[in-house]
Amino acid sequence: MQKRTFLLATLAAAVGLSLQGTAQASDYPNRPIELVVPNIATGSTDMAARAFAKYAEKRIGKPVVVVRISGAGGYNGSRAVREDKSSGYQVLYTHQGIIANYLTKVAPYSYDGFKVGPTVAEDATVGLYVSGKSGIKSIQDLLARARAEPGKLKAATEYGTYNHFMFLKLQKEQGVKFKMVESNGDAGRIPMLLSGTVDVIAKIYSGTQEYLKSGDFVLLGEPTGKRAPNAPEVPTYKEQGLDFTFPAYTFTLFFNQSTPQEIVDSWDKVAREVTSDPAYQKEVAELGMAWTYKSPQESAAAYASAQKLMAELVEGASPVAKQ
Repeated sequence: MQKRTFLLATLAAAVGLSLQGTAQASDYPNRPIELVVPNIATGSTDMAARAFAKYAEKRIGKPVVVVRISGAGGYNGSRAVREDKSSGYQVLYTHQGIIANYLTKVAPYSYDGFKVGPTVAEDATVGLYVSGKSGIKSIQDLLARARAEPGKLKAATEYGTYNHFMFLKLQKEQGVKFKMVESNGDAGRIPMLLSGTVDVIAKIYSGTQEYLKSGDFVLLGEPTGKRAPNAPEVPTYKEQGLDFTFPAYTFTLFFNQSTPQEIVDSWDKVAREVTSDPAYQKEVAELGMAWTYKSPQESAAAYASAQKLMAELVEGASPVAKQ
C-alpha cells in the first residue's frame, strides 16, 4: 500500500511539473525578457546584443532588455543564466568565450551546460596588429622576428580568452613563442600597443580604422578562409602564403536547461525573422560585424568543433604575465 501511494505521488508530481512547463510555454512571454551579456558595455558582444534585442522585441511583443553581468571572463553572466529558474526570461547572449572559460577551469561547464539556441551574428576579423613603428609589414615579417627572438615579442591578451587561444594556435602551428602579457579587455589592448608596452595585439577590425589610417597600427591580415564580409579590403593570411585560420566569433543565444523546448523553438523562429530583416542586417554591418543565421543544431555542432580545437591547445598553455 505504501509503495503504491509513493508511486502515485511521484507520478502526480511528474505530471504536475510537465503541466507547469506546458503552461509556462503557452503563456510565454508575459513580461520583459533579459538578454544577459557577460561582457563590459560598448564591447562587440554588448553592441551586437543591443541590435538583436531591438529587432527581437518587435516580434516578441515584450521588451527585451540587455543586462550586462560582467566579471570572471564572462563566467559571472553565464552562471546567472545557468542558475536562473524563470524558464526563458533570462537568455544568455555570448560567443565561444563560454568554451574558453570551461577549458581554463574558470567555469565548471561549457556550452553544453545550456540548451543551445540560434546564432544571429558573427565577426571573423580578429586580426593581428603591430605598431607602425615596428618595421613589421606582414604576417611573415612577424613570424620571422618571433623565430629570431623566441619569447621576446610581447603579445597582449587575457588568459583563457578566445584571442589567447588564437595566439596558442599560431604558436603551435608556426613553431614560434610569444610572451603573453595581461591586458584589460579588448579596449585595453589599443593603448598598450600605442605606448609600446606590447609588440602585437589581436583585435576585431571594428574600432581600429583610425589607427590604421594614421599609420599608428599595421594590420597583418585576418585568420579567415576567405575575406570577411565586414572587412572585404583586408587580405587573409592564406592570401599571403600562410595556411593559418581561426574560427569566427559567433554570437549565439543560450538557455537554462530547464527552459521548455517550445520556448527555445520560439526564439529560433524570432532569430530567423530578425536575421532576414534588411534593417537588422544593415545595423549589424554598421557595427563592423556580419549578420548570420545558424539553427540551434548547427550552432551546437559549431561549438562542439570549436571546443575540440581549443581543448587541443590549452594543455601547456603559456602563462600570462601581469603588468
